[in-house]
Amino acid sequence: MIRRKFLYALGAVSPFLPASSFASFFNRTEEAGIVIVGAGGAGLAAAARASELYKGKIIVLEKQSKIGGNTLISGGYLGVVDPKRQTPLQIIDSEEKHFQDIYVKGDCRGDPELIRTLVRNAPRMLKWIESQGVQFQNSVIEIYGSHFPRCHIPSLPNGLGYINTLSEKAMERGAEIRKNCQVTALIRDKSGRLSGLQYLDANNKLVTLRVKNAVILSGGGFGSNPDLVTKYDPRLSHLTHNTGPGSTGELLLAAEKVGCELIQMENIQCLPGVHPTGKIRVRFHNDVSRFILVNSEGNRFTDEGARRDLLKEAVLAQPGKMCFSVIDNDGFESYDLLMRRDAIRGIETGDAFKGETLDELALKMGVPGENLKNAVNAYNKAIEGTVNHPIIQPPFWAARTSMSIHYTMGGLKINSRAQCLDAQGEVISGLYAAGECTGGIHGNNRIGGNGICDALTYGMIAAESAISTN
Repeated sequence: MIRRKFLYALGAVSPFLPASSFASFFNRTEEAGIVIVGAGGAGLAAAARASELYKGKIIVLEKQSKIGGNTLISGGYLGVVDPKRQTPLQIIDSEEKHFQDIYVKGDCRGDPELIRTLVRNAPRMLKWIESQGVQFQNSVIEIYGSHFPRCHIPSLPNGLGYINTLSEKAMERGAEIRKNCQVTALIRDKSGRLSGLQYLDANNKLVTLRVKNAVILSGGGFGSNPDLVTKYDPRLSHLTHNTGPGSTGELLLAAEKVGCELIQMENIQCLPGVHPTGKIRVRFHNDVSRFILVNSEGNRFTDEGARRDLLKEAVLAQPGKMCFSVIDNDGFESYDLLMRRDAIRGIETGDAFKGETLDELALKMGVPGENLKNAVNAYNKAIEGTVNHPIIQPPFWAARTSMSIHYTMGGLKINSRAQCLDAQGEVISGLYAAGECTGGIHGNNRIGGNGICDALTYGMIAAESAISTN
C-alpha cells in the first residue's frame, strides 16, 4: 500500500522528472529521515547538528569524490561578532553593526529578516562549532572586503578544520556520507510536499530516496559553470574561477523544476585569482592590512579596503584587466603553510615573484622600478598611525592576478527558517536550503568572512528547523 501511494504521488508530479527516470525507477529504492544534498560547510553543519537532535536515518549525498566543497578550499575566515576575542583587542563590535555592514555593503538588496537571523545566530553557531572541536587563533582580523576586524582565523589551514570536525562528528553520531552521488531530480507528492529525490550512485545506477522528514539542499553555487555565469552576467564569460569543480548549479535547476524560486542570480562576486595564463592562485590579498595592488605600470590604483564589487571593477579597468598584489616578508610569514607553499610554487610557474629589493622585484614583475617604489613608499607614509603594516621587510613578494569568479550570491529563495519558497512566497513543505545555493542574504556584494558564516549558521538553522517542523 505504501509503495502504491508513493508511485501514485510520483506520477502526480511527473512533469518534474525526466522520462528516463521511470524506466530505471525499480533499480533501487531506499528510505531516510533526513537527506542533505552537498557535503560542504553548510551541508556538514546541517548533518552534524541534525545528528545531535535526530535519531532517524540521515544521509548526506556529495556528487564529488571528496567532501568539503568551496569551504575546504576557502581561506577559512569566519566573520562573527565575538566579544571574547574582540574586546581584548579593543575592537568594539555588535550584531547591529554586523547587520549594517552586510545590508549597506550589499546596497540594501539583502532581505533584512534573513540578515538579522544570520547575525543573531552566528555567535551561537560559533560556540556550537567550538564545542564540536573546531579551533581558532585568539586574534581576529579584517580580510579583503570584510570592512571590519571580526574575521576569525581557524587553527588548521583554509577550511580544513570545519570539514574534518563536522564530518567526523556527524558520522560518529550515525550520519552516512555518500560520495560520487549526483542528484538528478527532486520529487513532490500529491500534496505538494517534497517527499523524495533521485540520484545516480557511484556506480551510475539510479536510486530513488523516499524522505520522511526533510531534504536540505546545500550543493553550492554555479561559479564553475561558464554557461550559467554567461547567462546571468555575460561580462564575466572570459574570467577564470576559483570555485570548486562541484559548483555547477544543477541542483538549483532541479529545485526550480519543482517550483522553487531563484533570486538575484545576476549577483556574481569576483576576487583576485589566477591569471588566465597562470596556473596557481597566490593569495597575498587576504589580509587587508598587509598588501597593496599595483597595475602593469607599477602604480597603485585603488583602496584595497574598498568593497569587493568596486575592487572588481577597478581591476577590470586596468591594462590587460590584471594587476599584482605586493607584500613584504612579514606579510608572507603571517600566512599559513598552504598559502606560503602556493607562493613558492607560484615562483616556479610565473604566478609569483620574489626580490631582495623593490628594484629586483619590479624587474621580475616587468614593471617600472621607480613607480613601484613610489607606490610602496606612498602607502607606507599614508598608513602611519594606523593598524596597517608597512611594506618594509625584505624579501619582497608579488603575485600576478586577475579577477576570478569566487562566489555566486543568488540562488534559492528561503525564509528565516531556511525553508525553500516558491514564486508566490509560499513554503515548499519538507524542503530546506543553506549556504551558497541560497539567495537573498548578501545583496549586490558579499562582505569578506560572511560566506562561511552564512553556510555554517544557516546549515545549523536548516537542521534545527527541519527537525522541529517535521
